[in-house]
Amino acid sequence: MSEPVPPIMETREEDGLLFGCLLDGEGGGRLVDWAEAEAWTADKGVLWVHLDRTTPRVRQWLDSQNELDPSVIEALLAEETRPRVFHHKAGVTTVLRGINTNPDSDPEDMVAIRIWCDGRRLISLRHRRLMTPRDVLTRLLVHANGPCSASELFERLVGRLTERISDAIDDLDERLDRIEAESEAEQVNIPATRAALKTFRHDTIVLRRYLAPQREALSMLLLEPPAWLEQNSRFAIRETVDLTQRYVEELDTDREQALLIKDDIMSELSERTNRNIYVLSIIAAVFLPLGFLTGLLGINVGGMPGAQTQTAFWIVTALLIAIGVGEIAILWWLGWFSYGPNRQRGPRSDED
Repeated sequence: MSEPVPPIMETREEDGLLFGCLLDGEGGGRLVDWAEAEAWTADKGVLWVHLDRTTPRVRQWLDSQNELDPSVIEALLAEETRPRVFHHKAGVTTVLRGINTNPDSDPEDMVAIRIWCDGRRLISLRHRRLMTPRDVLTRLLVHANGPCSASELFERLVGRLTERISDAIDDLDERLDRIEAESEAEQVNIPATRAALKTFRHDTIVLRRYLAPQREALSMLLLEPPAWLEQNSRFAIRETVDLTQRYVEELDTDREQALLIKDDIMSELSERTNRNIYVLSIIAAVFLPLGFLTGLLGINVGGMPGAQTQTAFWIVTALLIAIGVGEIAILWWLGWFSYGPNRQRGPRSDED
């Protein structure tokens, strides 16, 4: 079971530096500003800087870091990128996605976080606000039970990012349960249910589109772990990979169940259409002969029988009623009024 979610630590941003933290190696840390971050050396402890990638000063600072290759900088600052992990001689670059908790945003519209770490320093960048770094920062500054090393810091970020996805998965499961309950109601609103099902399938596909490559990226990280990634952190990341795999499998299950619900709705809609067509067919079968007779008697030519007889109208009316009743009786005898899979076809025999 994951630990309780800590309160979110708010910090004062400084020209692209969302916050900087110097770890004390005992689970705590202290905030640092731009000047101290720029003057940092490895002997001062593990440094974590969380940056806004859209700020010009952030680009200038990254360009001034000799450890960062131009390809690494481009990956960290890319506008759109999919989850991936790639190694460089000086460190490892990791691009992952987290749940979007910003106001007026869909959780399925996942936010990217870009991480570079060489075992002594960790640099993370984001464009839109992400709660995961604040969770880890709160552990360091408020509770003093945060990561003690760069390896633990990297693992905590990855793990907390994955844990937050569970809320979105649970929400999708609840939505699917509601849709299924609505589809099984006696008075189901088919258009509304189909619209909800379409939205659900879209959200599921979008979420899975990022989780599947994220699972593969973390798996590749374990296949070729960097030297600075400690054994305990490797075990924790392996659990994160398993958790991500479970999320992907659950999304696949939800998607298959959504398809089954859609098929049931389409079957119900087809059943209603067939039932209506069947009723119209019975009505047409009854009134077609009657319409033919009335049309024949209504032609305006000489020699029409009964034209001069006062009782001819009532005789024709009685005849039409008798024909209509006879047709209904024949259709009933043939079993046409028993619509459904158990309807008798043809006259019933004594052996039935």
